[in-house]
Amino acid sequence: MKKYLLTVALALGIICLTGCSKNGLEIQTAAETNGSVEIYEGDKRVTFNLKNLPYDMEYKGHILQFSSCELFQEKSDADYSYTPYVVAKVKIDGIDDETLQRYNEDLYVYGNITNNKSHNSKELSKICEIDYRGYRYYVFSQSLFMSNDQSYDFSESSFNVGFLILQGKNYRALQFIYTGSSSLNVRDLKDVGEEVWYEIKQKQLK
Repeated sequence: MKKYLLTVALALGIICLTGCSKNGLEIQTAAETNGSVEIYEGDKRVTFNLKNLPYDMEYKGHILQFSSCELFQEKSDADYSYTPYVVAKVKIDGIDDETLQRYNEDLYVYGNITNNKSHNSKELSKICEIDYRGYRYYVFSQSLFMSNDQSYDFSESSFNVGFLILQGKNYRALQFIYTGSSSLNVRDLKDVGEEVWYEIKQKQLK
């Protein structure tokens, strides 16, 4: 909570960006915190652009830590194609079930990936979420790629995941966007952990 109040206070202190909205002129502010977070303050939302994790996300006085976000891939032995999986972990340990249910109702998540080899950008859909050992795993993927993309693996790719959290009628929405990039060697999806991998496969079969 203190971390959020500090970052918003810093954001309000510096006017950096003026833009147009559907309702006319909208003044936004931006600030940089610890060299890794950019904060934009708008009329209806506060956006946190994250370069490093973990980072605390607030929901109506509760803290859910955005712990990690990693890119994995699966290779098909049949046609040697590749499927990307971006897995975001949020710490939910200590959050009661009623709060989690309300959080789910007030949450919108999304993702995107750009394969730098094929120079193609794709939206990622949330295919499932898994609760395991105090964390919620949000799993994003794109099941169907154009045929000329399938032969490329996802090394040297960039990706992002966003959490847009509504805070109620009298509060701005908080939007947390993490942007990352893959190394030369993207790990296989099984490296996410046997139990989580099994749950992902089971949910894909439903």
